[in-house]
Amino acid sequence: MPTLSTTVAVGTSATLLHQSQANPELVYLQDGDYDGSSLVYVGGSDVTADTGIKLSKINVTVFSLYEFDELHAISDSASGEVRVIVVK
Repeated sequence: MPTLSTTVAVGTSATLLHQSQANPELVYLQDGDYDGSSLVYVGGSDVTADTGIKLSKINVTVFSLYEFDELHAISDSASGEVRVIVVK
């Protein structure tokens, strides 16, 4: 089972984290700013701090993506990060 690991810089505008391919994928996300105070929210391309799901700095959030689904993130800081692991 192939995996892809990456860190995505996230600022104060919606940033694409991952777009799935033709086959279903599991996407594991975690707020990567471990020792900072920034907050990161995930959702669709129109994600905001009010509409997104807040990512944990300790736990992992898992999403099942299907053909060409996308996950985006936004931070309350210009220096946010998201750790992403995709299982194909």
